[in-house]
Amino acid sequence: MQEEKIKDSRIKAAVLADYSDSELRGDPELLIDSARGIKECTEHSATFADSSEYLSRALNSAAALIITKAELLDNLELESFDKTFLLNDNPRRVFAQTAQLLTDRPYYTAQISKKAVIADSAELGKNISVHPGVIISANAVIADNTILAPGVIIGPNVKIGSDCLFHPGVIIERDSEIAEKVIIQSGAVIGSDGFGYASDKRGHHKIPQQGNVIIEAEVEIGANTTIDRGASGATVIKKGAKIDNLVMIAHNVEVGEESMLVGQVGIAGSTTLEKRVTLGGQAGVVGHIKLAENTTGAARAMVTSKTKPGDFISGAPAHDHKEALKEQAYLRRLPKYIKKIKELEKRIAELESE
Repeated sequence: MQEEKIKDSRIKAAVLADYSDSELRGDPELLIDSARGIKECTEHSATFADSSEYLSRALNSAAALIITKAELLDNLELESFDKTFLLNDNPRRVFAQTAQLLTDRPYYTAQISKKAVIADSAELGKNISVHPGVIISANAVIADNTILAPGVIIGPNVKIGSDCLFHPGVIIERDSEIAEKVIIQSGAVIGSDGFGYASDKRGHHKIPQQGNVIIEAEVEIGANTTIDRGASGATVIKKGAKIDNLVMIAHNVEVGEESMLVGQVGIAGSTTLEKRVTLGGQAGVVGHIKLAENTTGAARAMVTSKTKPGDFISGAPAHDHKEALKEQAYLRRLPKYIKKIKELEKRIAELESE
C-alpha cells in the first residue's frame, strides 16, 4: 500500500474503507490526497469527527471525506451535504490509518549517498535510503526498505530489520538488534552503557556493560530518549511499545508489548513492565520490581513497589489512585481542620474551667 501511495498521491474512498474495515456511504471513486484537521482541510481531504459538535463542524468544512460513527448521522439529512463518509466505532483509529497511507515516508530516497561512510563488511538490503553523514560500522546488517536520515550512526554488529525509519542524529550502539517497522526519532541513543559501578572508599569502579539492546517490531522511540544496554543480557523493548521524548530506560529493563511511556519517564535497572503498562509524564520507577499488565501510573508517580494487574497508581510513593485523591482532598482541607481543632480545644478548656 505504501508503494502504491508513492506512485499515486491519491487513494480512492473504497480502498480506504476496505483497508480500515469501515462502512462506506457515498462515492466509492472519490479520490483523497490528505488527512487533516477540520480547519486545515481542502476539497480532497479526509477528516474525522467523534462527537456531534465536531461532526457539525466537519459537515461545514471543505473536507470531501468524513470519518465518523454511524449513530452520529442519525436524523441528519445527508443529501444536503456533498460528503462521503467512512463509518466506524473508532473514528480516531481510522483517521490515523488513513493519514499513514496518505503521508510519504520522511527521508525516502531509495539511494545510498556517496557522502555516507559504510564499512566493507556491512550488509545492506534492497531499496534502502542512506543519507549524507551516515556511518555504518563493521558487520552491521540493514534489511530492505529501511531509511537512515542524515547523521545516523550504526555501530558494529548491529542488526536492523526491514522498513525502519531512523531520523537525523540517531545513534545505535554496538550489538543492538532492531526488528522491522521501528521508528526512532532524532537524537535517540540506543545501547549506551548502563550506569553500573561498584563503590568503595577508593572510588567508583565501572562495571563493564556486556549486554545489548533488543527492540522488537513496530516500536516507536521519541527524540533524545536513551535506552541503556544490559550489564549482562539484554535490555528489551517488546513489540508495539511507544516511547515518548526524553525517556530514560536503564540496563536490563524489559518494556512489555504495547506499553506507553510518556515524556521524561525514568525507569531504573532490571525492572520489568508487563504488557500495556502506561506511565504518565515524569513518572519514575525504581529498579528490580515488576509492574503488572495494564498498570497505569499517573504523571509524576514515584513507583517503588510491584503492582497488580489493572492497578491505577499515583503519588510519591505511588499507591492506589483513588486513595491518593482522598489524601490530597484531606490535605487541602487541613487549614479548616486545624481551625476547628483550635475551636474545640478552646471550648474544652472553657468547660474544664467551669
